[in-house]
Amino acid sequence: MAEFLSVSVVIPSWNQGHFIGRTLDSILKQDYPGSIEIIVSDGGSTDETVDVLKGYGDRITWWSARDKGFVDAVTKGVAKATGDILAVQSSDDYYLPGAFRAMAAGFEQHPEASFISGGEYAIDLAGNIVSSGSPRGEITPRTILFQAIPPQHATFVKRRYFEETGGMRLAVDMCADIDQWYRIAHLAPGHYIPEMVAVYQLHPDQRTATSDKWYPNLVKMVELTEEEPRYGSAFRLTDEERRDLYPYWEINWTSKRDPAAARAIAMRYLPSLLSYSSRTRRMILGNTVNQVARKVLPRGLISALRPESVEVMTTWPDLDWWRG
Repeated sequence: MAEFLSVSVVIPSWNQGHFIGRTLDSILKQDYPGSIEIIVSDGGSTDETVDVLKGYGDRITWWSARDKGFVDAVTKGVAKATGDILAVQSSDDYYLPGAFRAMAAGFEQHPEASFISGGEYAIDLAGNIVSSGSPRGEITPRTILFQAIPPQHATFVKRRYFEETGGMRLAVDMCADIDQWYRIAHLAPGHYIPEMVAVYQLHPDQRTATSDKWYPNLVKMVELTEEEPRYGSAFRLTDEERRDLYPYWEINWTSKRDPAAARAIAMRYLPSLLSYSSRTRRMILGNTVNQVARKVLPRGLISALRPESVEVMTTWPDLDWWRG
């Protein structure tokens, strides 16, 4: 039987009153025998957020006051947390049923893990599933950079590791959650569990779609981490890996907000296409290949470098379970 660790869920919040009730209900309705502490660190929302929070009475701890953004909100929330396990959940994302039991079982199965991360669904504003992800295996600095990034909304970390790294860093505020898992993984690996545990809400105003800070912040994340001996001595990129990774990031994150700009960047890397890894080649081709290029490049090369097809779902989860 899994050990039911105490959990503190910190929810940084800003003008997501339309969604935050769903987030809170998905925690409060978990079938979890252990202690769950909910802390909402709201940055002074001007929409209906405060009215929604008042409706939960003493079931949650919350405040609403101007802050300096995501990292500041999380830091203030963590300072109030008492649980053995910390989760940072966005105010527009939410958990699936059984998420906390799956987390506890994951830590029991992998007691050496510094954090546990589960699978996720991404949905559009109509509630349709757009994509899903469920990586497997150990989470190391290398897997975070080159395979999969543990999703914030599906990750649970041992609080002592969060504290040992000093918490989230304002210097990389755009990717502070990724940076947190990245640094913790230098100290002790995390581990993925197979269960789907959270839902990620897509909408046009997300930082992912609007900010131009992602690429420079990710580069800064790597460089700052390698400068610290306790991290740099555990893992660092080779020059070849750095040369391959940074173009991938630059094109990928630019394409989310400005496809035309991403295409121009990818064109710069196209002449050296074959010198990159297959992942970076796919990113370059995906942002440059058009009908003219298809006539020039060998068909076999185009096929080999296409992104893998996404598995079609035949069974659909009950994403509205929190309403029950």
